[in-house]
Amino acid sequence: MKKFAIAISTVLLSTAALGAESFEAGFLSPTQLRGPQTSVDGVRVGLIYTVNQNVEGLDLNLIANKKQNFKGLSLGSFYDRTEGDFTGARLGWFVPLTFNSVGGNMTGLQLGAVNIVEKNVLGAQIGAVNFTKGGKGLQFGLFNKADSFRGLQLGFINYAEHLEGLQIGFVNMAQNSEIFEVLPLINFNFKF
Repeated sequence: MKKFAIAISTVLLSTAALGAESFEAGFLSPTQLRGPQTSVDGVRVGLIYTVNQNVEGLDLNLIANKKQNFKGLSLGSFYDRTEGDFTGARLGWFVPLTFNSVGGNMTGLQLGAVNIVEKNVLGAQIGAVNFTKGGKGLQFGLFNKADSFRGLQLGFINYAEHLEGLQIGFVNMAQNSEIFEVLPLINFNFKF
């Protein structure tokens, strides 16, 4: 733990030395060093709730955060909201209580209890409940839902209106299936 604290302190101090745009710290928005209307290119650290426009780099938050667009690694917070597009990885401190929400497209990894992408996923959603409008890659959870999905849905209940790929779970539903729309254990629909 001591080595982790030293490493984080070193990152924060070196980032703060680089310039004002490379570091943001906040307690409860708008109580932040630079304020919610600014963008961060470096490291953002928040305690209760931080808000920024665009964040690129390392995002460390304890409780909750929001930003317009994100690129990088987001660690912590029980609630993570990206209004626009998310590129990178999102990992919560305590995954069973983490809620991740993306208003645009997500490229990369979402790891949390509830993962929502309002547009398209390119990558993986791993959690108890995963939702996306469209996706390519992996959904792994108790309940996976996609309007259109290309890849693997692995879970207890899997649902896709339009599936190009494989579903493995207790209940698998693919509305566009050529064979059966609902199957136990495994379902698939491939276009050749």
